[in-house]
Amino acid sequence: MNKSTQALTEVSHAVIAMMNEHGSNWVRPWKDAVRESGMPVSAKKRPYSGINRLTLGLMMATREYSSPVFGTYKQWASLGAKLKDDARGKSIKVFFFKRATFEDSETGEAKAYFKNETFHVWNSEHVENWDGAWLDDDVEEHVQEWADLNDIDQFIDNTGANINVGNTNQAYYRSSTDSIGMPSKAQFPDAATYYGTLFHELAHWTGHETRENRKLGSRFGSDRYAFEELIAELASAMLSGITGVDATPREDHAIYLNNWIACLKDDPKAIQRAASLAEKASQFILNSASTEHTTERAA
Repeated sequence: MNKSTQALTEVSHAVIAMMNEHGSNWVRPWKDAVRESGMPVSAKKRPYSGINRLTLGLMMATREYSSPVFGTYKQWASLGAKLKDDARGKSIKVFFFKRATFEDSETGEAKAYFKNETFHVWNSEHVENWDGAWLDDDVEEHVQEWADLNDIDQFIDNTGANINVGNTNQAYYRSSTDSIGMPSKAQFPDAATYYGTLFHELAHWTGHETRENRKLGSRFGSDRYAFEELIAELASAMLSGITGVDATPREDHAIYLNNWIACLKDDPKAIQRAASLAEKASQFILNSASTEHTTERAA
């Protein structure tokens, strides 16, 4: 067993032990960039309500949208924006009830009724030529209170992963575009939580069909989704330890893992299998970031 493999194994054992000691009250380690938890809002700056808020909120989670802004074709056009080529099939139905009247054929009286209209809206990620300037009033000013770890930044850059960092409320890996999205560094309280979160998304990145080819779960809350989350968070703990971002595994890794292991309660060996795959994912990242592999890719 080489030194890196031994280190990865030791970290996985430490995290598994911590899982037996800590609860599951995990919270996101970054601050929200948009007020009201990024609740769905129209391109005309009107909050959605009722069934529309629920539907759009669920779609934000399942499609991993980092923006809470939605609009109809006409609304986006009125703001000077247009739908991107990839917007086809990405619309979401919303419902609008409005009061209307009709004339009673027998009495001639005007009677009121509520008319239900259906509209299609697109998230702002599917439009171009809109800079979201009106959101400025709703964005909190964040100040980074910790120093960059330049050697870790270089290590991550060497992997060749497509990483986009900005003021968002989500950290995610999107397999359809093979890209990672991250909140800004200033939204994290310290270096350990920022790089630990990025390592988590890099672990998902290794599961792409062109790399480790894991069957990435797409349905939130499913066993496959939970299993992939276990792999990613274990790998995050391993990489944080082996790169020196954390000298020892953090308690919040174990707390986060406990949330997902509950989904796999009927499979007691799941954590051991996840740990093995997490070691492979971590080793893939270490190999991708090595000078030798970076040189080969550049050539």
